[in-house]
Amino acid sequence: MTKRNGLERIRRNAHRELHRDGLTEVTAGIFLFIVALAAGRPAFYWTYLVGLVMLGPGLTRLRSRYTYPRIGFAEVPPEDRKRLGRGMAAWVVGAFLAVAVALALFGVVTDHLAWRRAAPALAGILFGGGFLYLAQRSGLKRVYALAAASALSGCLLAWPGIGPRVEGAYANLRVWAIVMALLCLAVGGLAFRRFVRENPISEEWSSDAE
Repeated sequence: MTKRNGLERIRRNAHRELHRDGLTEVTAGIFLFIVALAAGRPAFYWTYLVGLVMLGPGLTRLRSRYTYPRIGFAEVPPEDRKRLGRGMAAWVVGAFLAVAVALALFGVVTDHLAWRRAAPALAGILFGGGFLYLAQRSGLKRVYALAAASALSGCLLAWPGIGPRVEGAYANLRVWAIVMALLCLAVGGLAFRRFVRENPISEEWSSDAE
């Protein structure tokens, strides 16, 4: 038990140090702009691949350039993949069930158009789950706030009479994506600015680069 607690502390400290740079939020904001562009538009579905690249290799390249020269590189201890997979599956199923129950209460659970209008709630809960996982791993309060904002804004935009009156089945999903993209870019940008100011590039790294 003591060994597991020690490993959890190491993992949390590593996550916290790594995610202080705000670049996860910045890349998430870029991905959400892509969601706003492509939602309900099959001709733009290929752009999701660009977003996934930004969240994967793109984020790694940004950290190689801006983060590691300032705080060094330390590999985060690996997660229990089976436990992580079960948690993700449970969250996805729970999100769909929550939306289905809400639609059932309005008597439109079998209406496919109602499911499209509920897309912001589903997306907000699912995306919020990702932020919640990151917040629990890093302990960063700003990430907890983004998780809450994602779920709350999605549910509000899907609620009848609250969402904007814009034509198109996925219009409210696009509004949610734009709102969250701007919020992620603002939060991440401020965090990155503070990170760069507080962590100048180390002389050892500079000499190695030369």
